[in-house]
Amino acid sequence: MSKKPSDLAQRQRALQADSSFLVQAPAGSGKTELVTDRILALLAIVEQPEQVLAITFTRKAAGEMRNRVLEKLRAGLEPQPVEEHKVNSWQLARQVLARNEQKDWHLLEYPSRLRIMTFDSLSSGLVRTMPWSSQTGGSLEISDSLYRQYRQAALLTLSQIDRSVELQAVLSHLNVDLAHLEGALVEMLQIRDQWQDVLSDPQASIIAMVQSMELLMTRAIQRVKDALPLGFETEYIPLLAAWAQHWPPLASLKAVDSQALTVSADDVERWQALAESLLTTENSIRKQLTIKHGVAPKAPFKASLVDYLKHTDFSPELIEALVTVKSLPTHLLNNDQLVIYQQLAKVLSIALEQLHQVYIADGAVDFTEVALSALNGLGSADEPADLLLALDARIQHLLVDEFQDTSQLQIDLLALLTSGWQPQDGRTVFLVGDPMQSIYRFRKAEVGLFIKVASEKRLNHVPLEVLNLRENFRSVEGIVDWNNKIYQESFPAEYNEEFGAVPYEHSVSFHGPGALEAVTHYPFYYATKEIKGIDSRAEAIEAAEQKVVELVSAALARHAKAEKPIAILVKNRKALGRLNERLLQANIPVRAVDMFPLSEQPYVMDLMQIIRALTYRYDRVAWLSLFRSPLCGLSLNSLHCLFGSKEELNVVKQIRHALADASMPARLGAEQFARFKHVSEVMLNQNAEQKGLSFAIRVNMIWQQLGGHLLYAKPSERADIEAVFTLLDQLAPYGSPDLEVLEQHMAELYAESVVAGAAVEIMTIHKAKGLQFEEVILYGLHAQSRGSQERLLRLEPYEYEVEGQSKPGLLIATVPSRQHGAAEDVMSKLLKSREDYRESLEQARLLYVATTRPCQALHLFYLMPLNEKNGELEVKSPSKNQFYHHIKQALPFNIEEIKETLKDYLAAQAAEQNETAGALIGTAKLSQQTASSEPIEVADFVRFSEQTISQLAQHYAPHRQLGEQLAHAASTQSGTWQFISDQEAILGTVAHAWLQMMALDRVQRWDEQRLQQGASLMRYQLLSAGYSEAGIDQALVRLQQLLLKTLSHEELKAIFANPQVQCEWPLYDVNGKLLVMDLVVPHDNYWQVIDYKSSQRRPDESLEAFKARMCREYRPQLQSYCNYLQAIDGKTAKASLFLIEEGVLLEVIG
Repeated sequence: MSKKPSDLAQRQRALQADSSFLVQAPAGSGKTELVTDRILALLAIVEQPEQVLAITFTRKAAGEMRNRVLEKLRAGLEPQPVEEHKVNSWQLARQVLARNEQKDWHLLEYPSRLRIMTFDSLSSGLVRTMPWSSQTGGSLEISDSLYRQYRQAALLTLSQIDRSVELQAVLSHLNVDLAHLEGALVEMLQIRDQWQDVLSDPQASIIAMVQSMELLMTRAIQRVKDALPLGFETEYIPLLAAWAQHWPPLASLKAVDSQALTVSADDVERWQALAESLLTTENSIRKQLTIKHGVAPKAPFKASLVDYLKHTDFSPELIEALVTVKSLPTHLLNNDQLVIYQQLAKVLSIALEQLHQVYIADGAVDFTEVALSALNGLGSADEPADLLLALDARIQHLLVDEFQDTSQLQIDLLALLTSGWQPQDGRTVFLVGDPMQSIYRFRKAEVGLFIKVASEKRLNHVPLEVLNLRENFRSVEGIVDWNNKIYQESFPAEYNEEFGAVPYEHSVSFHGPGALEAVTHYPFYYATKEIKGIDSRAEAIEAAEQKVVELVSAALARHAKAEKPIAILVKNRKALGRLNERLLQANIPVRAVDMFPLSEQPYVMDLMQIIRALTYRYDRVAWLSLFRSPLCGLSLNSLHCLFGSKEELNVVKQIRHALADASMPARLGAEQFARFKHVSEVMLNQNAEQKGLSFAIRVNMIWQQLGGHLLYAKPSERADIEAVFTLLDQLAPYGSPDLEVLEQHMAELYAESVVAGAAVEIMTIHKAKGLQFEEVILYGLHAQSRGSQERLLRLEPYEYEVEGQSKPGLLIATVPSRQHGAAEDVMSKLLKSREDYRESLEQARLLYVATTRPCQALHLFYLMPLNEKNGELEVKSPSKNQFYHHIKQALPFNIEEIKETLKDYLAAQAAEQNETAGALIGTAKLSQQTASSEPIEVADFVRFSEQTISQLAQHYAPHRQLGEQLAHAASTQSGTWQFISDQEAILGTVAHAWLQMMALDRVQRWDEQRLQQGASLMRYQLLSAGYSEAGIDQALVRLQQLLLKTLSHEELKAIFANPQVQCEWPLYDVNGKLLVMDLVVPHDNYWQVIDYKSSQRRPDESLEAFKARMCREYRPQLQSYCNYLQAIDGKTAKASLFLIEEGVLLEVIG
């Protein structure tokens, strides 16, 4: 009989379809399996599959969950599996299939009936359903990247500086730092869901703040009182009263022996004085008292006081509570704080109004706006809108995956969706997550919400049974045991909703010991200052990189057949250093996941210089950078010769002047002048611009004329360049791009790793969540953490009590004044320290996520600094803001062992008279390579040869821009740019462009005459795209015929005229790949997708055979479109091809 998990009873209980549960499922516990089994259990009892709603956080997760359910259903069609752990899922699938047959659902044919979606998709669907009640336009585009809109709203706000005294006051408060205020407004608009309701009634928020602050101070004081040692009042207080007579900081405690401390916010200053008496400036208990503390050497109370401080056991809880009391403000709210708060509230309300105006003008909103609109449109529990009532009738069972990552907005949405539920009405809630893996506070996730629901054992008023899973199916015993030991100490001892503190829950490994060493430490020591025989920091890093190369090589060989053999995880991209380059130098295949910004790749930087020079013709830096780049390859001497004089001319005039200067070839040299002439002529050609081609096509033409596609021909480089062209097409379909917006979007894109087969994967820990690898290298554990960022307004929800009833309150701190000599803002400092504490707790959880990714082996890499003091070496202990501080108890050494190891090492080095330093990991040293100090000549750079430049120039013709290659998004199946050479595809590209214009105009004023008027532009576009001049006349005739067939197709014309139709709709799939759909029409119950095809029949091919071939070839592409649209809101999606040549609208997926 096979082994059973220790928590089998809990897992079986979770599948009871008549009960509601909150399941805590730690890393590796098989959460996805449990959730999908739960979905099957519910589908087996409902009347319609749409009555089961499963929600998660990413499109990728929703897609994987849907696919897993479908896989289990398909497996249910097969005989019972031999593997015992698959039998339960098979049995559930059989029940669902029986229900499917009984109710005529056709689930496998129509998988969109499975309601599995993200929170964003749910909100988007709701808003589209109720554009009026949600106060948005139902046709607004939804985007998760609207930086330009935030910035525009901020600039519009600042433009009112002359009319707003509040804005003037805030700017003065920030010491007239306009740029800082602009950035702060942008940030506040991005998190507006946290403050816009608060600021809607500033007076009420001030009252709530005062009451919340009073409760906070009282609770902090109570924690001190509760943690005081026994006998404190009788032993210490009399001594304290005597001491207070002599030391001003304790003056408020002179009568403490007769006037007892009270647990009240009014008494906070005396409690702070008490904290001052007990704690040093380093927040440790005082052990010594001197004259500077007001204690004379022969003071009668000194001996007793010092004896008490030295020999009393003060708990860590008391010390922590005293530190908190020290940080409290002495007053609830002073007048200066009140005034600046009111001024900030006014400025932010202006910014919010401006943002809404920008949204309306641009026709686009972000997901925060969608979520707020969804909540607004649903109404309230007391006054539900019609849609909420409809949803209440439709949703019978609600599941939420990764519940620990919910935000307050999402909790509010769940509360509304369940507001009409009654006890014993058969409806259930199933929440599953792991608070130990809550690591997305930067996305507004608050683990305190999970803690609250778990402690109250209810969501809204739906009671929940709490289940805890323990079995770990991923990692070998050694890794699980190590995690249990480490995090039991480094995680908090108990839950704390206020700070999001989560204690560690032990796991049990389903597997036994592994064949490899489960956890291995690799400390690399270095000298903070030069110490003979000990590595510098740079040398230690190099040794660490070399060791990683060795480990990765061995792991790839060891796990050659594994899907994910090994990963290198880092806290942030900066921690990786040069490790990627070292791996590539060692010919190790690397698959980097969102690690290297696209804008930092050399080939993209070259492309951006072209874009800048075209956008701002007189951008001197862009032009000179292009001439210096590998696309041209001019030397510094040549640049000086060309541009070092006549500086009164703009750069374009300087270029034209140099081209006309007969002496320039001799001065530069023939080879250098040929480079300059070729690039200049390509860049200065204006024909393309005059003929109205899109900016993206113009840039692509220039890129190929300059040979960029030849110089950067690796698959990964081509993919990255295509991504830039696609982005240009999105941002600048009709003119030049806004460079600031372009750069902002570029900052969100990363270089693509095109690697076939096994490779080491490199990613941040956040990206690794939910994944597993045979081995994991956790690199750069010494990395520093940043504190929380300063904001214009720092808000923290904080409930207060009125007559025993909890009320939603808040703590508020305004941005500290930047004016010279301004007093310290205690409230701002307090809230920042509370935020930093929450961040520290999350960092420990982030480390837990990292160390639970490996199946077989975990390798921990970090640097350890060494100091020399009085001839002795000492190791520098981890600081609290270093990542490995959270596992400091696991570091495999103590200071004496390190000293001993170093003494042996240095002695051996001295004996061998070897001055080469090496990193200390108990092995031989890595030989050091000295960097050349010779100047780098231009010939050392990668660039075209003189012969290649000559060939490029010969093939360049002003009226034949691309030769045989052009990239355009509309010509590819995926919607991304692709280099093509086929004449038919070129004609299809141009046809797509004209069809897009017709659709955008809703075919109004389009007829045969207008097409005839556009003939010259069509001819030019075909030639520019590389169409053969010999066949251009026939191509032009055919192009116009294709467009006329479209105009004569009544059904397609009606679709074009639909105001809801989306043309060339760009969307990202679950893998982040861009899909561009030609036409998308949203209907009440389904989506309709139409893709244009200009393909022709083959010789002797019948129309039916042609249609069948088109279906076969393009079904996968259309299915991917349908899958994406179904994931948005669960509606069915249909897809058709419009075969332009035949004038046929062919349904492929119905």
